[in-house]
Amino acid sequence: MYMKFILLSVFWTLMTLTAQSQINGNVAITEEPSIRQIMDHRKSLNFDNKRKIKAWSVQISLTRDKYQATKKVSEVKNQYKHLDHEIDWFYENPYYRLYTGAFYTKIEAASLLHQLVEDYPSAIIFKNNQVKPNILK
Repeated sequence: MYMKFILLSVFWTLMTLTAQSQINGNVAITEEPSIRQIMDHRKSLNFDNKRKIKAWSVQISLTRDKYQATKKVSEVKNQYKHLDHEIDWFYENPYYRLYTGAFYTKIEAASLLHQLVEDYPSAIIFKNNQVKPNILK
């Protein structure tokens, strides 16, 4: 809903600027205060550390044992030191899910899966609901 409003507002502003520049040849940009408020609100949502969003990730392993999950995280981190994605786990009853990466699109996650599948043939891509916005690539 907000996105449609923002897009319409931007479109309307551009159309107004185009019409004004054709009339007198000068372009004057004035920002609507409500647009600034909406953009500031959206920015604050994106940087809220408590907020979780949906993203595509690669599941490396699945286990019922918490000790196994933490041990596997350190093993994978040592094995893939060159990997610039965070490797972590979370609990989703009854399993501990070891995962890496957070992407907007499934295709981006597939490229990471291609790197990992040789060592972890059971790795899969999944929709991760536990992602913090600041780790998205």
